[in-house]
Amino acid sequence: MRRFLMTQLLVGFVTVLLWNPAFAQTRITWWEHSNPPHNNYSKDLVAAWNKKNPKTPVQYDFFAMTPYFQKLTAALSTRSAADMFTLIDFLLPGFTAKKVLAPIRPEWLGFKDLEDMKKAYIPGALDGYIHEGKLYAIPPIASGFSLFINRKHFKEAGLDADKDYPRTWEDVGRIGKKLVKMRGSRMVREGFDFAMHSSTWTMWYFNTTIRQYGGEVLDASGKKCTSNSEAGVKAMNVRARIAHHYKASDPTVSFGTNALPADDIPKGRVSMFITHAGSVAQFGPKMMKDLKVVPFPQVDPKNPVTPIYGFAMAVNPHISEAKQKIVHAVLKHVVNDSKTWYERTSYPHPDKNFLNLPGMEEARTKNYLGVFVKDISNGRFLQRSDKILELNQAIHRAMERVVLKKEDSKKSLDQACKEIDAALAKK
Repeated sequence: MRRFLMTQLLVGFVTVLLWNPAFAQTRITWWEHSNPPHNNYSKDLVAAWNKKNPKTPVQYDFFAMTPYFQKLTAALSTRSAADMFTLIDFLLPGFTAKKVLAPIRPEWLGFKDLEDMKKAYIPGALDGYIHEGKLYAIPPIASGFSLFINRKHFKEAGLDADKDYPRTWEDVGRIGKKLVKMRGSRMVREGFDFAMHSSTWTMWYFNTTIRQYGGEVLDASGKKCTSNSEAGVKAMNVRARIAHHYKASDPTVSFGTNALPADDIPKGRVSMFITHAGSVAQFGPKMMKDLKVVPFPQVDPKNPVTPIYGFAMAVNPHISEAKQKIVHAVLKHVVNDSKTWYERTSYPHPDKNFLNLPGMEEARTKNYLGVFVKDISNGRFLQRSDKILELNQAIHRAMERVVLKKEDSKKSLDQACKEIDAALAKK
């Protein structure tokens, strides 16, 4: 009997402890896209938070980029998303339209209000995350795309990487043809490659090139596809000419994945590849010694248009206000150190003082920060639409038809516009 009573008392005591607010845990979940250096730094940030805040630990998970965006979209619609999650800028219109994001509370981050918070960032850095006067996400990075070239491959082809790098798309094809490596009738090294592992990457390239020709993916109302315009056909032909006319590209050579989209260049399977600043960290200093980063190719270098994007962290609106406040504290912890963010991920930071931090002047040349910043300054965000994923997929299918099946660019884009208009017509 005594043993029974002692056991019951012990169980009761443990139950009281577990239900006592002083001992209770509030676990925070965080989802993010896959990017190894970025993920590794996020893990370290989470570990540091958890060590200092054992009562509010963060559980961190990441997923391959395109499937992740689809997973996040579905989870938000079913109220099963994480407490905080990283999203990409172009998803914001769809999310705010469905009211599946909680407004960011600047006062919980240490600012007086949103206007005060804007002063801490590069002008315009937060604009892509503001809807109807409210901020819905916090960007820890600002990034664009630039062209990475292999110095050794240039030298093998009798080219000088410092002088002969391409400025225009025609240059890309002409120079890329010289860099191709064949084994019999099979291409084993592409001179240049457009990533085709992801519909998002396909759209970044196409959306930028159509703008270089003066066009847009959608009309001004955002309700009708204009991708099959003259500018769109010219933009699609850029991709086709590099593969079919110059024969500088063969997508079957590529092994790029969602996690490592630029992996072909450090593996020597391609000589020129467009990728983001974060690839510097992914490749590492040893590989970067053989690479050079130059500006994004243009139709007209005197009127440059480049793609820019940003990842930002948002809050689940379906969690309690008390939990949202804890999430804000986590967000503040994550974005607090812009210098370490850059050192660990190679992504420029939207902090207004970022370029004036110690070591940034050297990084402008050593890690090509100057090239990335210049491309970002010429950049435009991806087409805004709450149906952006459907748009991306339609353009990606059009690109595959042109490159892999050699379908006429106009015909393929006509089909893409039928698919896009149908998606836009859905409520």
